[in-house]
Amino acid sequence: MAAKNSSSLKDIAAKLGISIATVSRALQDNPAISKATRERVAQAAREMNYSKNFIADSLRSGQLPVIGVIVPHAVTLFYSSVLDGIEQVAAQDGYAVINMNSHESYEEERCNVRSLQNLHVAGIIASVTQETEDFSHFDALAKEHLPVVFVARDIPTRNYSSVTADSVEAAHRATRHLIEQGCRRIAILCGPNRLKMVTERKHGYIEALHDNRLLVRPEYVAYSDINTQAAMQATERLLSMPERPDAIIALNDTLLFAAMKAIKNKGLDMPDDVALIGFSDVEYAEYVSPSLSTIEDQSRLMGETACRILLNHINGSPAPVKKIIPTIQRVRESSCKKR
Repeated sequence: MAAKNSSSLKDIAAKLGISIATVSRALQDNPAISKATRERVAQAAREMNYSKNFIADSLRSGQLPVIGVIVPHAVTLFYSSVLDGIEQVAAQDGYAVINMNSHESYEEERCNVRSLQNLHVAGIIASVTQETEDFSHFDALAKEHLPVVFVARDIPTRNYSSVTADSVEAAHRATRHLIEQGCRRIAILCGPNRLKMVTERKHGYIEALHDNRLLVRPEYVAYSDINTQAAMQATERLLSMPERPDAIIALNDTLLFAAMKAIKNKGLDMPDDVALIGFSDVEYAEYVSPSLSTIEDQSRLMGETACRILLNHINGSPAPVKKIIPTIQRVRESSCKKR
């Protein structure tokens, strides 16, 4: 009769003074773990009569080798790219990924968090919804020592790790570019002001106007929910002003393409009537007519970085990390005025 499985990953980890995650990866012969450690773990497993039982080990340790991800728009190229970066890094470390979509709903986000808690995931990477103002559901995770890293959309507290774009500098640079093209009535199409990303990008825009001695006109700061219909309506209002803007900065790809559609519907030319630039990692921005000037957030790199930080937290590093990813400005036809 086969000997009874009398030990778990947790037992081996305790014996060797290393983390459960390290034991799990060592037993999978993961090259990220040193050969010496893999050999120590294998020897301990033999001595302790350990045999692999994924479900039992997960139940004993109270944690699955799974990372939960919550995003507001899983079908967009931006968040698909973020998720791709997360999955690649997670797989290299022996983790699977469960992705959940909040659909920009605060209540769905709360349900997503609760579901991932019930699944006993090892950690969570989240991008908050445009509705989220109460962060108590994330604070509850901290009390349970379940690590959380925010990606793309941060929350206004220093207690959590986050990976975000360099929003202030990027918006400042985009505004400067439009000023260099001769634009003087520059509008900005924003998402909800409660999002930290929105306030930072708006700050960069206002700073650039001040630096270039241009008047900040409140009527040129347009707020919209992050959906196509609302963004088109906000753009139409800008374009219907007696002194309409001669340039628009759109703060994400949904707003950018909605603004482009509204400008075309109005029969206006880009960039001569209205120059347009926006934040987007969408590849086909280069292939529409006119090709769209964009500020790329390097979304895949953001996902990779967020996952590495989360894995460090899972492995025992508690200190919050704030990582700023530089953006890349791609100047194309929609913002380059003919000279």
